[in-house]
Amino acid sequence: MRGIYFILLWLLVLLFVNCQQRFMQNCDEAPTPEAKQVCFMLQRMARNSSRHRPNKPVHRIPSPPEFLRPAPIQPNARGQIASHPYDCMTITCLCPFFRGSLGPENQCILPNGQLLTMAYRKEYRMLSEDERLRYHYTLQILKQSGEYDRMTYEHQSVGQGSGAHSGPGFLPWHREFLKRFEIAIRLIDPTVSIPYWDSVLDSYLPDPKDSIFFTPLFMGENDEFGNVVTGPFAYWSTIDGRPAILRSLGEKGKLFTEYDIADILAQTQIEQIMAYTAPLNDCPYQPMFTALEYTHSFVHLWVGGHMEPPEQSSNDPIFYSLHSFVDLIWELWRQNHQSRWARETQYSQDIEQCSDPQHFSYANMRPFNLINRDESTCSSPYLFCDSRIIPHCVSKIRFGGVCSGFEGLDACFNSVCVMGRCVAGTPPTVPFVPQSQMPVVQRTQIKQQHAVRIFVNCFNQEPCCEQWAREGNCQSRKTEILKICSAACGKCRPAYNISDECTDRHVSCKQWKSEGRCSRNPDNFIAENCRSSCQLCAVKKNLQCQKFKTVSFSFLQKC
Repeated sequence: MRGIYFILLWLLVLLFVNCQQRFMQNCDEAPTPEAKQVCFMLQRMARNSSRHRPNKPVHRIPSPPEFLRPAPIQPNARGQIASHPYDCMTITCLCPFFRGSLGPENQCILPNGQLLTMAYRKEYRMLSEDERLRYHYTLQILKQSGEYDRMTYEHQSVGQGSGAHSGPGFLPWHREFLKRFEIAIRLIDPTVSIPYWDSVLDSYLPDPKDSIFFTPLFMGENDEFGNVVTGPFAYWSTIDGRPAILRSLGEKGKLFTEYDIADILAQTQIEQIMAYTAPLNDCPYQPMFTALEYTHSFVHLWVGGHMEPPEQSSNDPIFYSLHSFVDLIWELWRQNHQSRWARETQYSQDIEQCSDPQHFSYANMRPFNLINRDESTCSSPYLFCDSRIIPHCVSKIRFGGVCSGFEGLDACFNSVCVMGRCVAGTPPTVPFVPQSQMPVVQRTQIKQQHAVRIFVNCFNQEPCCEQWAREGNCQSRKTEILKICSAACGKCRPAYNISDECTDRHVSCKQWKSEGRCSRNPDNFIAENCRSSCQLCAVKKNLQCQKFKTVSFSFLQKC
């Protein structure tokens, strides 16, 4: 018996060693100590992604062919309408959250008469004095509200076990994360954007630590222990319990150089940009130690302190400016090497030996309501994009029509494809007319009441939630009901009076009414949260409610 125990123990040790060694050959080939450190770091995060992957199969199976992959996006998941501003993809969607009104050309007119324009990102040191101070002020307000730390926790928790690092999903995931952060600061001051940090400008100096960037005017200075003690972010507490941001400038890593940028922009294949940075030994693509995910990691190491470990890096505001520059480099490559069609469709191949499946093109971009390769649109409410095999436009199907094979795609006009038929559901996306140019905006003083306004995402998804809560379902059916009745069940604290059922609870209600969403079979979210605008107050909600059943929500769509 004792001999069997030692045999089993030895087998476990061998299994552990094999799991640890499957990446080792590639890291040993790294050209520099910094590259080797980043290599091991990316592989560690890749292992974490594999461990934390939801519903991980017991056995690895080959990737399905393109035409058999499940349609990954639900109708209206592209941010044309949204219950939370972070989910928006257009200014039309964002407008109500800024208390704006739509003009005749879909432009968003703010209460002060100015337009809500696209964010325009500049190099940090190219900001005017007014622009820089406004940006610093919005970060202070965001930090005081707790939203800055919440997003830091999000990057920490999801970044370690998702498609955020160690593979092709790195660039699109961080683009979405930046977008959400930028919306957060623009809700405080609509004129600001995330400035990018072009560290090439600092790499020319005899000692980059002497750059003006690390003075009280910008990122602040460190004391002898590495604590940031001057500047706009002095003594910012961090989520790991420290009283100040920690940095150790120049002890490891390196900054971007002209050669790095030129080398990245000279690449011609998508796999060289959205690279496999933690491949297994049998991956046909060898790791590129000059890939953008690697070179950006060297800058993380150069800043050091909280910026060194990826799970802590967003504690430091430098994180957002560094990634804004990374996003610029990626966009320059896209504009130089891809057509518009290619930018919308091309993605690195889905090879399980090269990256965790959470990096695959059709995988959910956790925790966001997106997939890694979002669907294209056909710029018409009467067409949808069939993205299987070669993406192409197809006519939408009328209500009640047969939609077999298109389940999950936005194939049905004003409805959704369920069990092969177009039935009542979330309406289609609204065409958006982009603005041709960004007008000059007269900068005005920020109003304090606007600056502290943070959107509260606390809504019921069903009109019957309050009735079900009174029946005790929040306790007896907790797992099912909390997903759809978070306000009624006390999971969150709403910003509206929950006892008044005849009111508009969401800021977008008036806009949704003007778009006709009240008159054409309003979905459950609108029927619950826009009762005044949609004139649904004549009949009390509880008179139309049945007993709570889990099966009722198998096709519930999020607005």
